[in-house]
Amino acid sequence: MKSSKVSCLLFTLSMMLIFQCSKPALGESLYESVCKETKNPSCFPLLKGDPRIPSAKDYLEISRFILEFGVKKGREGQAYLQGIAKKYPTELIKLCANNFYSSTILSFQSAILELKEDFLTANYDAKVAGDGPAYCAERLKEINIEEPLINQEVALISQAAFFATNHLE
Repeated sequence: MKSSKVSCLLFTLSMMLIFQCSKPALGESLYESVCKETKNPSCFPLLKGDPRIPSAKDYLEISRFILEFGVKKGREGQAYLQGIAKKYPTELIKLCANNFYSSTILSFQSAILELKEDFLTANYDAKVAGDGPAYCAERLKEINIEEPLINQEVALISQAAFFATNHLE
């Protein structure tokens, strides 16, 4: 084989490898790829909770599905924590249930609106959506209340949304 053919072949193979790096491994779905990035095994069953997520065709679609799932779970988390606030009426828990979870839901919604126009802002909003659950976990720990699963799930959805939106270009 002539050196020019070898060079051309090597160049072609190199380009194929470079373009494949931004895609999930062969046979791996997008949601599996995103969940692997979170390094949290709970991500797989959680994201399967929305049947649209495992069937997403591209990163824009999976990002939107995860963010919409975040809004849904954020509302569930807020309702759950409002129940805790009634049982343990401290200012910190009320602040957590009302203000911080409202911010979480708004961050997920804002990220959805930014997906097509400004993916960097969508990525940032997806990340900060996890601040509310993190704050709530700390407040609950301070008053010796075990962190509810829904709070952990909302934090994990924020993380998954961050990784999914990180692939947008």
